Amino acid sequence: MCDLHREEDNPAVIPETSDGHVIPGNIGIDREKRLQRFHRPYHGALASWLDDAEPALIVSLHSFTPSLRSAPASRPWQVGILYNQDDRAALHGIRLFEQYGLMVGDNEPYSGRQLNATMNRHAEARGRPYLAIEVRQDLIAEGNGQAIWAKMIAQVARQVASLLEAA
Repeated sequence: MCDLHREEDNPAVIPETSDGHVIPGNIGIDREKRLQRFHRPYHGALASWLDDAEPALIVSLHSFTPSLRSAPASRPWQVGILYNQDDRAALHGIRLFEQYGLMVGDNEPYSGRQLNATMNRHAEARGRPYLAIEVRQDLIAEGNGQAIWAKMIAQVARQVASLLEAA
């Protein structure tokens, strides 16, 4: 495993444990070889694709567990929007998801100021607007939920892109 959403120099880019679970395949590995095989090609290909596509909005989609073993407090958000310094798209996204009646995490359940390496590198560093979305896993565990969320995310992303273009 290699966490593509973290900087290369972050120890958690190749974690040996996650939420108290040991990741045997990451113990004692050649870190440089793993970065060279997965992390760098991914970011190189993404950078090249984004340069060619010149998107009006970059959307990243991740999911999060309803709870953590290491921090058993409830994670009540249905969706979270992460951002670091550039909140142009995030603020629109938060408002639009709230209009669906959802509990939206503003930099929750993770902080985009700590866990946002992909968007920092490919969006913020290049002045590109982005919408980093986290959906709670129990809501997308089955096909019906996936379809509902796919439609909702597409609608929100279109609206955010339009709002940014109009600004």
